[in-house]
Order: sequence, then C-alpha cells, then structure tokens
Amino acid sequence: MSAVAGTAAAVQELDGDQRAALDACVVAALALSSSEGEAQGRMRLLMECHGRYVRSFGVLEQAPSYEVFARRLRGGRVADLLPGRPQGSVLGKLWLLDDDGMPSSALHRLAVEASEHGHQAPGIGADIRHLHSLLRAVGMLPVSTGLSRISGETVQHAVFRALGAAGFEAYTRGRETMVRTPVLTRRVLSRNTALVELGAYTGISPTRQFGGLWAACPMCRWTMRATYRPNGMVDVECEDERHRLLGARYRAEPIAVGWRLAPCGELRIVPELLPVEGYVALPYALWLWVTLPGLLEVELRDRLVALGAEVRLWPFGDAYDLHVTRPRRSRVWRVDVKTWADPYGLAQKLREDPEGPGELCFVVPEHLRGYLPLLRRVVRDSGARVLTDADLVAEVEGA
Repeated sequence: MSAVAGTAAAVQELDGDQRAALDACVVAALALSSSEGEAQGRMRLLMECHGRYVRSFGVLEQAPSYEVFARRLRGGRVADLLPGRPQGSVLGKLWLLDDDGMPSSALHRLAVEASEHGHQAPGIGADIRHLHSLLRAVGMLPVSTGLSRISGETVQHAVFRALGAAGFEAYTRGRETMVRTPVLTRRVLSRNTALVELGAYTGISPTRQFGGLWAACPMCRWTMRATYRPNGMVDVECEDERHRLLGARYRAEPIAVGWRLAPCGELRIVPELLPVEGYVALPYALWLWVTLPGLLEVELRDRLVALGAEVRLWPFGDAYDLHVTRPRRSRVWRVDVKTWADPYGLAQKLREDPEGPGELCFVVPEHLRGYLPLLRRVVRDSGARVLTDADLVAEVEGA
C-alpha cells in the first residue's frame, strides 16, 4: 500500500495545531534541502518556520529548540515531528529529509496538499505559485486569498472547466495532451490555443534540471527530479514511487563534455538528456492530478476494450472519466478514476456530480487497495462505489 499516496487522507485526521506544525516542517525541510536563492533568505525562512512550529505546541508541550528542530527534520518520521505524535497514521511511515538532508518522495506532495506556506519555499514554491495564478485566472481562487490545502478535485475542476470553455474538441485535445505529453517544446505548445490560454505549462523547475539539462521518466514522460549529491553525482528519478520501483531511477555523472546517465534499477531504458531551453512542463500538481490519473484512464480503456466492452473516454467533460457498456447487456459503469486516497476529494465529487452519484464508480489503482475501507465510508449511503482497477476489470469481464 502506498503511504505517500495517502498523505491527503492523513492530513485530514490532524488537528489544527498538528497541521500548523506540519506546514512549518515541510517548508523548513524544503529550505534546508535547497541551494536556491540567498543563504540569508533561506535562514530567515527557517527561523520563521521554527517560530510557527513553536507556537503550534501551545503551553502544554515544550517545543524543541531550533537546533533540535533542524536536526530532527533529517531522518525523523513525520508523525514524530508533530505535537501529540499522532499514532497509527501513514505519516509515521514517511520522512521529509533523509539522513543526508536529501528530500524524500513525500516532501513535494505534502507541500501542495498540506502546506499553507508552500509557495514561500524554494523549488516547489514556484510550481505552487504558478498553480495559484492558474486557479485565480480561471476564477477558482479570489485574488485576495491563498490556499491552505490544494485539493486534487479543485485543480482538476478548474483546468477541465477552462478547457471545456473552448469546446469539446479543444477540451479532449488539451486533456489528452496533458496526459500524454506533460513536457512540450514551446513551439508545439504554441499550436494548442486552449493550452496557451490556460497557462498550464511553465518553465522546467530548477529542482528537475541539472547542468541546463532534464530527462523524462520513461513511463509518464514528465521531468524527473534531480538531486545533487555531495560527490558531484546527481540522482535523477521520477516523483512517482511506483515508477521508481519499476526502474525510473538514474545516476548522472559529469563527463568531459556534458553528463552521462546510467540506470540504477532494473529498467535498462536510458532517457535522452534534453536542454532546458525551449521546453515547458506541467507543474507538479497538474502532473499529479491530471497526468497520472489520465494514464490510468487510458490504460483502463484499453484493457476494457480488449475484453469486448464499449468505452467512451471523458464522455461528458468533467462529469466522469469512462462510460463503459457491454454489447447486448443493459448494465452501465460510470467510472471516475482517482490515483490518490483522498476522502475529502470523494466527498466533494459526490456533492458536485450533476447526475447524482447513482452507479458512479470511483476507481483507485490496485496499490491503494488498503484505503478502500476508508474511502467506502465516505461514499456510504450515496449509491456510489469505490473499487480498484483490477476489481473493475474483473467485474466488467464477468458481466
């Protein structure tokens, strides 16, 4: 079961002081692990984070000093950093920085899902500010406010509604482009008017480039994260933990002219190193909440069609993702794919569903099966169901 994918659910279980402490820890970890900007500015941000962290402990529990706070961020489990040390949470399985001070796979996800001040942090902060600007541009976020929590549902709805305003053809073309090509040349992007007007693509983040170069994950085609090591090497790996497990992990080393990329996992495909200049990419949150679910949507369509089912992809815009029928059978599956375990997002989707929940199926990847009981409690009595992609394929096959 993916602990990182369950961060949104885990954050909802925290009280206000614990959320404030988590926010401070996340931003501080980003500042500690970044070399962006001036050292004085990063130190000022760290002190501000520690101040918020201390206030979150109140008067009944003593907060650690700054030195202890900074030391515990390295290798400390997230739950152990919070007041009250919440038990039984997936946050007890995650850390923000490893013992060498390098960012974990959970850090960027927590920055967009749990941080009120993530936009201030080096690196991912630029992505978050870009996302805020996009949400304001499409009317989903008043100019005078920020987001204390960026919901995947909010982001999806904003993007898909904006694309839909240009017509269904532009909507499907734009959405499929964001799924299949999360990195584009500026020239190719200029040919897609809807995406240009949306402003979804932006310059490649400094956290995902090295030596003026970047590399695409062989599975999702998005920019892989680049982490400099003290020995001069650079770890290059996909932000998605499943893709890393499948082999999207590399080591870049400087050579006489440029860099050489070598695989660190079983996957022997070595992606091409491309220049940052001339390319634009989706920010982290759009890759997380548009590209990754889209890959599963397309894969599900192909698997179901192979079984003889008739499948329409994104049949009514943002209403749901797959409309599935079997020839000469009356049953219909309305499928909404989710690649994150987010009870808040499911509840919001149920409220917004224009057709009513009815036979709506929320489908999560098989690796999130452990979250089914929690997600099913949210949709209980609504008529909607939650199942994994493997469950759906078996159900359609047996119908």
